[in-house]
Amino acid sequence: MQLTLKRIAGLISILLFLVACTAPKSREEVFGLLNLDRPGLEEVKSHCEKKQWAEASEALLGYYRTRQGIYIPGQESRTASSRDSLWAADAMQHTFHVLADTVWNYGKDINWEYWPVKDIEMRVQLHRHGWWYSLGRMYCTSGDEKYAAEYVDEFRDWVKKNPYKPFGVDQNGTVSSGSLDVNSPNECFAWRPLEIGIRLLRWCTHFSLFLDSPQFTPEFLLEFLQSYHQNASVLMRSFSPSGNHLIHQSSGVIRAGICFPEFKDAESWVKAGVDNLKAEISRQSYPDGCHFELDPGYHIGVVESYDDAIQVAVDNGRLDLFPAEVLEQLVRMASYYQDYCYPDWTHPCFSDARRHDDLASPELLKDISGYCDSPQARQILWFATEGREGEAPSYKSSGHPDTGFYAFRDGWYDANIIMPVKATERGMWHAQPDFGTFELWAYGKILMPDAGAYVYSGDTEIERQRAYFKATARHNALTLDDRNYDAPKPKVLAWQPDAGRGVQRLVVEHEAYEGLTRRRSISFVKEKYFEIVDEVSGPASGRLTLRNGFGRGALERISEGEYVYRDGCAGLSISITGPKGSVISVDTDWFSEAMHEKSERPVLRIDLDRASGAGPQRFVTVLRPFYIPKDN
Repeated sequence: MQLTLKRIAGLISILLFLVACTAPKSREEVFGLLNLDRPGLEEVKSHCEKKQWAEASEALLGYYRTRQGIYIPGQESRTASSRDSLWAADAMQHTFHVLADTVWNYGKDINWEYWPVKDIEMRVQLHRHGWWYSLGRMYCTSGDEKYAAEYVDEFRDWVKKNPYKPFGVDQNGTVSSGSLDVNSPNECFAWRPLEIGIRLLRWCTHFSLFLDSPQFTPEFLLEFLQSYHQNASVLMRSFSPSGNHLIHQSSGVIRAGICFPEFKDAESWVKAGVDNLKAEISRQSYPDGCHFELDPGYHIGVVESYDDAIQVAVDNGRLDLFPAEVLEQLVRMASYYQDYCYPDWTHPCFSDARRHDDLASPELLKDISGYCDSPQARQILWFATEGREGEAPSYKSSGHPDTGFYAFRDGWYDANIIMPVKATERGMWHAQPDFGTFELWAYGKILMPDAGAYVYSGDTEIERQRAYFKATARHNALTLDDRNYDAPKPKVLAWQPDAGRGVQRLVVEHEAYEGLTRRRSISFVKEKYFEIVDEVSGPASGRLTLRNGFGRGALERISEGEYVYRDGCAGLSISITGPKGSVISVDTDWFSEAMHEKSERPVLRIDLDRASGAGPQRFVTVLRPFYIPKDN
């Protein structure tokens, strides 16, 4: 009997959830979602009391068009860029830019399940509707109603063809896209909690851009409000348990509640989102400010999502929602990112990070610099304003031994030399077995990019490609038989960022494989060149391979072990030596800086057959960046 009662209770709970998450089917039900006692809604309430739904709808649209005191992020960004023009023109033909460089046509009768490349990131990104920004800005810039009409048609089409259906926890992809099976039903992609949270963030900006259009009729307003409310209601019952997804979801419900306070549920959304963000800031970031996924892209993405939530609170007079400790930790997270960020605002392609995705911006860092008064905050402001405000950092090179990111640099500008190094633990799903890998920037060029990720997750072919780029052998690293590193337990043997003696040095060590310990020592000598020493020890035997991968430029052999790499105005002289019996050669391989984009590059490799009992063996690489005048 007890089991039966539990089952009945469970069924009742599911039914209540379905009722709560099912979109209203009448105008009366939509008005039932609103608190009509709010100031400004008196006329709407009067018509509702008389069941004059058409008149109430007209009055509600008038209310939103003249509403004061509510700021929606992005509502002032009404000028279209050349990219907006392209994206909007494509969208008119149902060619959607699901990501900046991923474009497919979804047919005259839009097929929201079209998926020519079975990469899950491509499928879920479709349901975030990023190109609707471009339609909105083109409408505001041109005044051409065709853009507004297209937006309304696409919105309605998406709602009609992607109804919400509950799906199992094992399918909802709460931690990462990788937990979604490619054969999952459509609702698992369209209604994954992360996509809901991002829609809540984006849809309200789309709302503000199209609100004054004649295409935005009273009827469409009710459709929009009921769909928006449904998204928030579903998300309130399906937050991810942790991870970066939960941050974006929480920011979404906060924006929904603050930007649409007319909903009866608005304050409960705000409270849930704020409670999540307050709890997760200490769970998802280390005391030094590093995000726990150990990925530069996801790190700054989380920072941006926190800032989204805080700024919508600030702009609407509700900064008191966030305690000082949250703001102070966000400053530390921004400072951490600044340490290895390049002067062009891009970041290293470590793990799943893409070069031009989830970037910091001057506006973002300037926002964050105002959250507290500390040396880090003033240095962030200096970086954000290119030295016009704030205080210059008292350091150049920086290191975070507790979490494992380092950056050698001789300055903070384009013409400087910068080497970010990743010597972290393995990390979570987004990480790669890449201990000790690095990138090298000099004179405005990334001369030695990391491998990148290329794809995300999906069918067998996508997973094969992901495994290829993820492999240790794709990185600036040393391998044994080209096997991936075991989970590293890094030891920091030395970190000397002070150049007082002319040398900055990092020495880290890990058990790369069973029976083989690898030590990497990187010395930045006189802020001019790098000496990298890789030493292995232990009883393991097999083929050792040390790789140094370059970018899109040309690698030229000068003599045995001496090479020169050139890319535009920047160059690099390379000297490499190894134990007796080493063989030096040039290979070609791939690296990726954007989803589904890869470039071929030269890879300088040195191979050695390590015999059992060989003892310690050392490889030495010297990298000397130099500037190439344009006349040359």
